[in-house]
Amino acid sequence: MDVELSARTPTQIASEINLIKSRTDKIMLQSCVQIGRCLTEAKAMLPYGEWGEWLKEEVSYSQRTANHLMRIYREFGSKSASPGVSLPDSNPDSNLNFSQAVILLGIPAEEREEFLACHDVENMSKRELQAAVQEKKQSTELVPVVKVTPKVRKIQPKTVQPTAETYTESMKYDEQFALHRDNMISAYSEMLKTLVAQSRIDTARKEVNRKKALEIATNMVATLQEYPPAIRTNLSVKTTNPE
Repeated sequence: MDVELSARTPTQIASEINLIKSRTDKIMLQSCVQIGRCLTEAKAMLPYGEWGEWLKEEVSYSQRTANHLMRIYREFGSKSASPGVSLPDSNPDSNLNFSQAVILLGIPAEEREEFLACHDVENMSKRELQAAVQEKKQSTELVPVVKVTPKVRKIQPKTVQPTAETYTESMKYDEQFALHRDNMISAYSEMLKTLVAQSRIDTARKEVNRKKALEIATNMVATLQEYPPAIRTNLSVKTTNPE
């Protein structure tokens, strides 16, 4: 089949293709926000332990995918996403497309608004935006000058900023945490039922077991006050920014 020659130049055709790609990417972001909103709503309704099965049977999603979509909703659409309504133009995030949104997940939410105000993100290419995000991350991770003096203190752990690459890995641990949390809640509920049943036939033994359970729970709460525990040293680390 012969292709009719166009009066347009290849550059003009490329511009149209890129415009269509941009519009499609924005529609994709809006769709992900809406799906994330629906998933968040459904998860709040489901009893503990049924979330993963519901995702698999009803919408064919893994928990990792669902968590990713719900985070996109929280980060970019929680203030404006309503059933059947697109992101309004008044929302600073409404001009973003899906690819830009994923890259911006590498910036903490509290710093993202300032970043958007200082950069023309809408007109930046994917590569330019990735470079700008990387530059910002590096500027907050300057190697400090360390002055060591004898003094007992805690070393504060370095805060690791999430990136689009590490976010997927982090979601794996979210799934594991949810599994252990649900198992712990279920076991706790069964233990309470056991104590109630035992109290009907042997109050003394029930009280012994109750105190054991209380001791375990108290130790767990104390451990979780700061976990993982901070590293202690006999050196005081004083830092100053390099010139």
